[in-house]
Amino acid sequence: MAKRTYKRKKKLIMPKFQLKVAGACLGLAVMAVVTLMILMNEAILDFADKGWVDSAALQDEWAGVLLAKLGIALLIFAPMTLALGIILMHRIAGPLYRFDMFLRAVVNGEHPDACRIRSSDELKEFCVLLNRMTAPMRNGTVDLAPFQAAMAESDPMDLAATWSEASALTKASNAAASETEKVPAEVEAA
Repeated sequence: MAKRTYKRKKKLIMPKFQLKVAGACLGLAVMAVVTLMILMNEAILDFADKGWVDSAALQDEWAGVLLAKLGIALLIFAPMTLALGIILMHRIAGPLYRFDMFLRAVVNGEHPDACRIRSSDELKEFCVLLNRMTAPMRNGTVDLAPFQAAMAESDPMDLAATWSEASALTKASNAAASETEKVPAEVEAA
C-alpha cells in the first residue's frame, strides 16, 4: 500500500511571520534591481562622456528608457520574489505552527502522539529533539502540575520571568529525578 503524504493546502500558516520575511525578500530584490539600474546608468553616462554614444540623444531619451526598464524589472521580479518568500517560509512556518500546537497540548496536560511534520518540511531535527524532550511529559511520567501553575500565573510576554520559573522547575525536576536514580553507596561498592 502506498504511503499517503499530507499536502498542506494553506500557504499562509503564520501570515504575520511569513509576510514579514517575504516582504524582506521583496525589499532586497527591489534594492538589487535599483542598484543594478544605477550602475547601468553610470556606465551609459561614462560612455557618453567618452564620446562612444551621442550624448545629446542620450540625455533626451535615457531617463525615460531607464525608468521603463526599471518598471519592467520590478514587475517581473517583485511578484516572483514575494511568491518565493511565501513558499519557502511555508516549509518553516508550518512546522513552527505544529510545534506550537503540540507544546500547548503537552503543557495543558494532554498526552498527544509524537509530533510529526511532513518529509518536505524544514526543522525535522528539531521535531525529533522536541519528541525526545517531551516524551516523559507525554507518557505521564513527569508531573506537569507545578509547571502548569507557574505558566498560568505568569505573563507569557514576560519571557525573562517565564524562563526563570521554567528553569527553576526544571532544576527541581532534574534534582528529584537524580535522587531516584542514585544508587546507594553499598550497592555501588559491591
